[in-house]
Amino acid sequence: MFELLESLVNIDCGTYDKAGVDQVGDILAERLVALGFEVQRDPQKEYGDHVIGHKPGDGHQYILFIGHMDTVFPAGTVKKRPFRIEGDRAYGPGVVDMKGGITGLLFALEALKSTAPETYRRVAMDVVFNSDEEVLSPTSRPIIESRAKQAQAACVFEPARPGGEYVIQRKGVGKYILEVAGRAAHAGAQPEDGRSAVEELAHKIVALHALTDPSTGTNVNVGVIRGGERPNVIADHAYAEVDVRVAESKIAENIDQRIRDIAAAQLVPDTTCKLSGGIKFPPMLPTEESARLLSMIQKAGRELGLDLRGIATGGGSDGNHAAQFTPTIDGMGPQGGGAHSDREYIEVATLAERAKVTALFLAEWSNVK
Repeated sequence: MFELLESLVNIDCGTYDKAGVDQVGDILAERLVALGFEVQRDPQKEYGDHVIGHKPGDGHQYILFIGHMDTVFPAGTVKKRPFRIEGDRAYGPGVVDMKGGITGLLFALEALKSTAPETYRRVAMDVVFNSDEEVLSPTSRPIIESRAKQAQAACVFEPARPGGEYVIQRKGVGKYILEVAGRAAHAGAQPEDGRSAVEELAHKIVALHALTDPSTGTNVNVGVIRGGERPNVIADHAYAEVDVRVAESKIAENIDQRIRDIAAAQLVPDTTCKLSGGIKFPPMLPTEESARLLSMIQKAGRELGLDLRGIATGGGSDGNHAAQFTPTIDGMGPQGGGAHSDREYIEVATLAERAKVTALFLAEWSNVK
């Protein structure tokens, strides 16, 4: 198990490192074929190819598994800090987000195939290993949605939450870019001839942050701003990137419209604003069906002496897409922390532990009529 994890972690595979992501895809495709899957590659130019596996079944059950191959780290990261185990933790780029989850899934399927071959044969399975999740899955979203429409359940192998919780609810995520154009002028000699793009953007930033409402779980954050070139020049351009988190679809629609209204409003004469982006991940909401999936996972946990719980989180994942069409459980991967940083790790014991839970859950789920 750790040999596979090490091989995956020790490949630089940032989202835009197509060669590296494709190398990871080659390893995973080979593993899926060995598990009886028919594998196809969805070719991409900017990102790595998506790896899609399908295993036919002869029963009525059909389940979807989702994991992403890309990380946020630049080329050369592996050379600086390759995979290593120290004490009860394993470290390395992408080890928790989400090479650990992918490794756990593959070993769970292998365990089910060897210990319950009839169950394994009966259940139809799809696996989507996508290459662009860290940039909000622009090319893989249609694939995930298409497969989710056919499935009766979906499992996403993002890491467990800090206390080992599975994820049953995620906020929707929006990304927006504002580009403001004004007119340059000398800030001392002819300021009246200028139209400050920075001033216009400043008004918009204040209005955007005012959309944050903790009572509804709404957060709007302008996290990146740029503008102007010199302090003695009225800025003719300004730029901002905005992150949005919303708890419900109706709120998402409302916030999206209000952001568009803010972008369209003009407070500094003769300035213009171009807005791009939108809600990229719809909210993932708990349902009675997803609660039943969690109940089966909890039963599997009890067999192993584990008290497993579900939790809501503010981060988005491909589970947000799948959940629009089928009951979905996320956080199926191992416990760890430090994602997207040089402190990233997994708790070693939880890698096999979560894989066992997944295998037991699948055996239980396959018997549901």
